[in-house]
Amino acid sequence: MPRVIRYHPLFEADVVGAAGWYDARNPELGSAFIAQIALAVDQLLRDPGRRTRGDFGVRYWPVSRFPFVIFYDINGQEVLVLGAMHTARESQKWLADRR
Repeated sequence: MPRVIRYHPLFEADVVGAAGWYDARNPELGSAFIAQIALAVDQLLRDPGRRTRGDFGVRYWPVSRFPFVIFYDINGQEVLVLGAMHTARESQKWLADRR
């Protein structure tokens, strides 16, 4: 049975905001960031159980080339993508805002 993916309402803002920040530094970086986010989401959907639950009860998937992780959770056949977070941020506080 195929998995269903659902995105937290703030996921798009995470990606667009970070892409804008990268674009301001180099016009090609924003699209490269978005491409790496899309690739990471595709990878995690192929094998979401590959990552174990972390300290805060959710899983994370690293994003290649950029210091970001995608936090997600699995509930049966549903994968809930909570957002994309820069690794320098405080993950416990960030995740608390997503629940």
